[in-house]
Order: sequence, then C-alpha cells, then structure tokens
Amino acid sequence: MTDPLGTDPAALAGAALLGLARPAHVPPSSRYAGVPTAERVDGEGRTLTYFRRRRVPPPEALGTTGYVRVQEGDRVDRLAADVFGDPTLFWRLADANAAIDPADLVAEPGRVLRVADPEGFGAGGGARG
Repeated sequence: MTDPLGTDPAALAGAALLGLARPAHVPPSSRYAGVPTAERVDGEGRTLTYFRRRRVPPPEALGTTGYVRVQEGDRVDRLAADVFGDPTLFWRLADANAAIDPADLVAEPGRVLRVADPEGFGAGGGARG
C-alpha cells in the first residue's frame, strides 16, 4: 500500500527525535521556510510533526544573478558561502542547476554553475567568476 503523504515512518521518527520538524525553528533562509507541516501518530502513540514535500521550482523559474566556476577541491557549502555569504544556502545552487545531489555540482572542476535567487525573489546577489 502506498502512503499518500509520501512519508517514511523511520524518517519521521528520526526527524521528531532530532527536533527537526518544528516550523517555529525554521529560519527564513531555510529551504523549508513556508513548507507546510503535517502530523502522524507512530506505533507508540507519539504524534510526529513533519514537513510535507517541498516543491522544487523548475530552474527556469528562478532569476539568474550570475555564474560561478567550480575550482578543484571546491565544496558546495563553501561555494554557497562565497556566493551568498551563507554555507547553508547550498540548496539554492542545487535548485538553480537542477541537482538532486548537491555534491554533484562540484564533482567536475571547471563546470560553470548558475547562481539564482530563490523562487519569488527578484534578481540580486553576486557570484565569483
């Protein structure tokens, strides 16, 4: 039987134990800001709050603000720190370049990555060349 919410009970339990599913603790810069939550009761009667799936926008819906060339030894968190001033914004690089695994973005030195604002924001920011 398929779970209509697309949830994995083990993942939900892990998120609840780590306290990750509390929307009040989600910073505005998080990729989960604005993502609705839902609740599920586990086998032990505990109510687990979790995030529903985040809709990832198509890259073409994002405003391009620049480009960045991957250097040998780059890490996606360090690129995000260089470009956005915050290493936790690596997800913006992943969204702008349709990457499922953010590590794939830096696997090939010389690759040029698109830098974009998140959906719903105008152009701005910068990028290293």
